Amino acid sequence: MGYDFQLNTLTQLFKQNAHKKNSVRMAQYMKGHFSYFGIKSPLRKKLQREWWQGESIKYKSELVTLISGLWELEEREFQYVALDLGKRYKKYLSPNSIPFTQNLVMTKSWWDTVDAIASHFVGAVVYNSPETRKIMDEWIDHKNMWIRRTAILHQLNFKEKTDSDRLFLYCEKRMGETDFFIRKAIGWALRQYSYIDSKSVIQFVKYHDSELSTLSKTEALKALKREGVTT
Repeated sequence: MGYDFQLNTLTQLFKQNAHKKNSVRMAQYMKGHFSYFGIKSPLRKKLQREWWQGESIKYKSELVTLISGLWELEEREFQYVALDLGKRYKKYLSPNSIPFTQNLVMTKSWWDTVDAIASHFVGAVVYNSPETRKIMDEWIDHKNMWIRRTAILHQLNFKEKTDSDRLFLYCEKRMGETDFFIRKAIGWALRQYSYIDSKSVIQFVKYHDSELSTLSKTEALKALKREGVTT
């Protein structure tokens, strides 16, 4: 199936299943940044399976082309399809994919796409190619807030393989920021690591008590408090 035909077929499927009231509510939830067909996730995934049945991606260039095409389309559901394809075929992502992922982060940016790119696209590359950690060292100081958020969140799925020195360093570098999305990311990244090393996270939060925002501290310790761990 050709690339243009694939997108046209998906577009028709989505148009046939559009829901006006849902589209308004979904756009409002995303602060009006994007338009929607109004297709909720379960139905969208069902339509995706119908659309993608019998198809596959065999080369990195195919993945990049298809995701890029989906990213250019107006309705937000197309970007969600792109994210699902990227997760499914992330084995094709390599250090050379970093500029591509950076462009995705900086285009049509909002938490719903950025967080998935950070943890599944960028995270997959860094996990499999540790030499790319130096790129994250640059991203944590990037002028674009979403790139900085990506640097903070890219290790969310690393578990015991988390580079804790970098995690804590990145949090220290950005904990003075007032942006909600950065403060939330710091807390989320620390909370995720607390499942692996609660003692280190507690010590970090206590040491930086006056520097971390209330939001970051609350998010960082949320899982521990829920489990009754003394902080």
